[in-house]
This record gives sequence, structure tokens and C-alpha cells, in this order.
Amino acid sequence: MIRHSPSPPVPLDARASISGLARGWRQPVGGRMRLAIARRLRGVVLSLLLVFLWIVLLGWAAKAPPGAPFQPAERARFAGSDFGVVMGSGFPFGKRLGINSIGRQRMALQSLALPQPVDAESRPVLRYRFEQFPRTIELSFVFRRAEDPGDVHTIALPPAGAHPGYFDLSGVPEWRGRIVEIGFAEFPTAQLVPANVAFRPFALVETELWSPSWRGSLGALGTDWAAYRPWALMSVSALGPDAPWPHKRSLVLLLAIGLGASVVLAALVLAQSWRWLAAVLCLALGAGWLALDLRWLGEFADRHALTRELYAGKPWRERAAIEPDTALVQGAARVRAELAREPADAHVIIAAPSAYEMLRLAYHLVPANAAPIGVLTQSDGAASAMQPALLVVYDDDGWTFDAARGAVRHVDTEYPADPVLDEGKLRIFRLHGAER
Repeated sequence: MIRHSPSPPVPLDARASISGLARGWRQPVGGRMRLAIARRLRGVVLSLLLVFLWIVLLGWAAKAPPGAPFQPAERARFAGSDFGVVMGSGFPFGKRLGINSIGRQRMALQSLALPQPVDAESRPVLRYRFEQFPRTIELSFVFRRAEDPGDVHTIALPPAGAHPGYFDLSGVPEWRGRIVEIGFAEFPTAQLVPANVAFRPFALVETELWSPSWRGSLGALGTDWAAYRPWALMSVSALGPDAPWPHKRSLVLLLAIGLGASVVLAALVLAQSWRWLAAVLCLALGAGWLALDLRWLGEFADRHALTRELYAGKPWRERAAIEPDTALVQGAARVRAELAREPADAHVIIAAPSAYEMLRLAYHLVPANAAPIGVLTQSDGAASAMQPALLVVYDDDGWTFDAARGAVRHVDTEYPADPVLDEGKLRIFRLHGAER
């Protein structure tokens, strides 16, 4: 005989849970469906808001005209072969213009006289395309206006890469009136690349002037953010402020506003807690920081590509001779040759058109006792207190020598001196005493 043991009693709270679960399964699925639909609707609304937010932010950063169409309504297109070589040498092949060398002034220049003048305000976006454009040279856009044909206006452009470049001219004060001539100028990167190793052959493919459009403004924004930037004379050189061309709004600012606003929108639409909002904000901050850091590392790699192009594969002695200011290095060598004939305590006073040239020449003269021309003009009697002294004048026509008076003159001041060396851009005088 089989005996059935009684089932153990079920606790009251467990009975309530089981009965509630049973009722839930017996209920129609309408409640759960409504909840799922509400969540999906919130997700769709959030997605639409985020898309709208980032479109507005990109338009704001690109300074896109709100009422402009996405594609330009009008385009003025010119092939590279339409341009003529003004400085340097080159020849057209197909629709391209090949540039083979730079001119005597260490610059290449291509120009095109427009068949009909172009209204600057109606064509504010410049699209340009080059092939094999070298990292060792800078690019500028040049143009003339019908109102002042004797003046040539120059604007620094982001270097041309493998893809077409865009530039928004609407923020350039000189871009106004009727444009009658356009062109491009290329020259060694200032204070970075020696003029004798800067050039590599390249080709101008095409140029276009566009009417206002979102595509043109966004293209200019992308070119500004992604273009190669050479090393700059800055203690901190990252994320764009060191570029020589006029900027769009900063990528850092856009990411900060966009990520913050996106998180706030998500918290409001999804009805999440403050704790969730703080956690997502931390994640957004980390993601933005990582994105900017990756962008900076890419920029860093681009700059090192130039360094490798200049110095890789060369012996150390040859690397040491590669100086961006080759003429100043040669001038410093001539000054040192003259200093070898002077007393050991001789001073060197340097005069040049710019502070950069004075300081760089003093740098190349180390360990000579060199100083800029300001030491002679800041106080009376300074010239006599610094004897013996040599005055080195580099590429500055403001200094003249009066042989009859035996003095070197600058503006209304003259110093008794004898000429020591005259090699055109470099002149050296031996000072005798106080100014007159």
C-alpha cells in the first residue's frame, strides 16, 4: 500500500508571490507591450533629438548659412592647366599643371586671370585639389580685386593632402568686391625647413569657387580639423591653435558642448536618475578625452613624418647641417671668421629687420658675446662702454655708411665706425666710440 505524505505548508508571503506571478501571466500582455512601446518611443525621440542637436552644432561650428542649400547652387570651376606659371617652372599635362621647380625667390606661383570677374560674396567657398603636395612647403591662396588691381592679397591655406581641400573665404576681410585674378603660392615652411631641400614636384589638379552651401561649410570645417599642421614655435602645440590659417570653431569646444548636451537630453527623455546622469557624464568625458587624444596622436605622427623626411637615412654630420635658416647660418660663420681676428672680449651687436633674425643670428654665434641692437639705443654712452665691439648688419638697408664722416648711420643716429666686411646682405663694422 502506497502512502502519500502530506505536502509541507507554503508560507503566506510565498503564496502571495506565486499568486501574483500567476495573475501576471494570466493578464493580457497589453501592460508589458505598452511599457515596451513607451521605451521604444523614448528611444526614437532621443535619437531624433540627438541627430538634430549634432546637426545644429556642426552647422554652428562650420558657420554654415542657415538658409543655404546643402549643395552649392553655383560653381566656377577651373582646371589646373588653366593656370599659368609665374614663378618656378612647370608644364600642363592633360587638365593638370605640373610644378617642377621653384623660382629664384624660393617660391612657386601659379596664376589665372579670370575670364569674367567673380563676385566675392556670391563665391565664398574655395575648393582646391593638388597631387603629391609635399609636407615641406606651405600653401597660400592669392587674388586680386578689380577695385585695387595693384594689390595682391595672400591667405594661408591648409596644406593639400590626398583629398580635395575646402576653405571658407567669407571670414576673410579682403575677400570682397569683384575678383579678377586668383592663384596659388608655395614656399618652404617658415623657420622649419631649409629652402634648398624643401621642394618636391607636385601638380595642381583643379580649383573651384562655390556659392554658399552646407557642404562647402562642412567641408571647410573638416579640412580645418584634419589638415596637416607643421611644427610651430609654441611651448604647447596641439589640437589646432597653432595653424597659420583662419580657423573654424574648435573641435574641443564642439565635443564639450555636444557630449554634455547629449547626456542631459538622454537623462530628460529617458527619465533617468541623477546617479545615472553622473555615471554617463563620466563615460562621455572619458570618450571625448580619448577622441581628442587620438586626434593629437595622429597630428603628432603627421609632424614626425616631416621630421623623418628631412633627417632619416642621413649621417649625423649631415643632419646637423640641415638648418631652416641656412642664410643665417652662413652669415654666422662669416662673423665668427672675423671674430677670430678680434680680441677675446669683443662684443657683437646685431641689427636685422626682425627680432627673429636678430635672435637666431645671436643663437648661431654662441658662445660669442652677442646682443641685439637695442643695447646701443636704450641708454647714452652704451657704445663707448662696450668697446671693443663689432656691429653686424644683416639684410637691413636702414643702416648706411658715410665714408667721409667715418660713421655708420641709422635714422638720425650715427656711430663712429670702420667697415670690416660688405657681402651684400651681411655687413660688419668696427665701432670706435659713443654715438653722435
